[in-house]
Amino acid sequence: MTVSPRAAKSRGLVRAMGRRLLSFGPHLRGAGRDTLAPDALAGITTAVLALPQGLAYALVAGLPPAMGLLAAGLPCLVAALFGASRGLVTGPTNPTALLIGATVVAPAIAAGGDAALGTVLMVGALAGLVLVGFALLGLGGAARFLADPVVVGFTSGAGLLIALGQVPTSLGVVIDPVDVNWPPVAAALDHARQAVLACDPRALAVAAVVPVWMWGLRRIDPRIPGALLSLAFATGLAYSAGWTVGPEALVRLGELERVWPTWSFSAADPRPLAPAALALALLISVQSIAAARAFGRRGGSEGASADPDRELFSQGVANLVAAGVGAMPVSGSLTRSAVAVSSGARSRVAAALAGLCVLFLVPSLGSLLANLPLAAVSGLVIFTGLDLVSRKALRRASLTSGDAAVLWGTFATTLALGLMEAVYVGIFLSLLLLIRRAGKLRLSELVHVGSESLREIPLDDQTGRTPVVVLNLEGDLSFAVAPALSDAIAMLGQRQPKVVVLRLKRVQHLDATALEVFRRGATRLHADGVRLILCGITATQQEALQGSELMRVLDQADVLPEGDRLAEGLLRAIRAARSSLPQLSPGEIFRHASGKGRGGAQ
Repeated sequence: MTVSPRAAKSRGLVRAMGRRLLSFGPHLRGAGRDTLAPDALAGITTAVLALPQGLAYALVAGLPPAMGLLAAGLPCLVAALFGASRGLVTGPTNPTALLIGATVVAPAIAAGGDAALGTVLMVGALAGLVLVGFALLGLGGAARFLADPVVVGFTSGAGLLIALGQVPTSLGVVIDPVDVNWPPVAAALDHARQAVLACDPRALAVAAVVPVWMWGLRRIDPRIPGALLSLAFATGLAYSAGWTVGPEALVRLGELERVWPTWSFSAADPRPLAPAALALALLISVQSIAAARAFGRRGGSEGASADPDRELFSQGVANLVAAGVGAMPVSGSLTRSAVAVSSGARSRVAAALAGLCVLFLVPSLGSLLANLPLAAVSGLVIFTGLDLVSRKALRRASLTSGDAAVLWGTFATTLALGLMEAVYVGIFLSLLLLIRRAGKLRLSELVHVGSESLREIPLDDQTGRTPVVVLNLEGDLSFAVAPALSDAIAMLGQRQPKVVVLRLKRVQHLDATALEVFRRGATRLHADGVRLILCGITATQQEALQGSELMRVLDQADVLPEGDRLAEGLLRAIRAARSSLPQLSPGEIFRHASGKGRGGAQ
């Protein structure tokens, strides 16, 4: 039976995808007898932190506490089995909780319905499928294109919204939701204003104890489970003061009646949920890969090789599992990953054991957790929200005017439009920043300092006015810099040097548009009697040049490859330029300068 080329191609693609899928199979490479003890200690420590955080993040999203606790259990275990980084711990996180709350839960409640639990599970499952698709297509590396200013602006805005959103609960006040069309920050401020007017001093006292204790314990030792101890102290304070009994008792967290929820998926058309699911998947990608980079390489050779595609696959599978057991969506957690690594995690067994510990602890601690004052949990959420607003991170991410504009643009979008919109605006701003920087031509002139040294200086009105001009190009020569490159070559032609030397050793990429600009420029220069020499040509550049029409314009002798020795190609180009002007001395041929500039050519 004859198979058509299209069918054969389709079968080959399916087989390739199947092989790639199998390559993401579960494993615990790097684990052994010598790593079991430190991994067990790190896993237990991380699980102790995961319990209060699971409660807090469910509260942030407006979901039942059980969904947050479940998210810290089985999904964490599954992500550890499929992941790549030894230090990454998966579970509920602040940004993902706020995104789910803002895009799914809050609109449903404002419309007069319930918290749309089935829709939350559907969005989580769709996000998991998107993440698996990203991994199979090899898109893990694309997450690095989301600039740090975007991530910092997003997390800072989200942190403020989280803290403001918990003010009513921390003051013991229940506020009816405002119009969902209000800007998020306006709604949060209005809720806070109403809560201040009806404040319960007892709830304020309980809520304030938690962040104060957490801050103090962190100052003593970051590895201390401050969240758990602070909740315990606040709860003890409320019980000893008699604030948990009687008709005016403080509101408690409540019984975890459904530790293993059985909510069914929404039967509605999933297409309207696609924007929220895509935004969630993108946010999980950035969070998880950033955490894997930060903690997967600290100590130990096993975590030294990052695999972003495997990391995305593990997060996708974890979110599919979370949706299947009725848990809120999950992501790589910076805070729990930091605790695991600082507690001695040596392999992914630490994260796996953290998930197992949560699975065993939740049923046994259900009655104790139910008695926590809601104000205490709210105080924990306020602390974690404000913890996302870091002055150091804001300062580091806004060093340049472009970075500052992107950071504060994302920050303002988060506060004014919401989390989902901020993710998309952040991606757009990242691309604008990338295009802006890619469109800058990095071009400098190499001038003689003394008889032996060369120094880089910026182009000025004297560039090209000597018989020989030597220019140095850097970065990517793509269509984005083609207009500036064309203008620079035209400027040289107007100043009529005898020889133009272009050094390309530091050029990373040559595309077809840049090669065409070189061809046109070389044609014009040759017509004006100017010799063009390209030097420092790498093997990749040589391959691109051989297939271009530029080589029909240039002599092969004027295309000089890089050599084994330092600046060998450049020195050969300078000698060739001298040979073109034997009647002139070196002092007359080249531009000389004694001013300060960048270091010599290498």
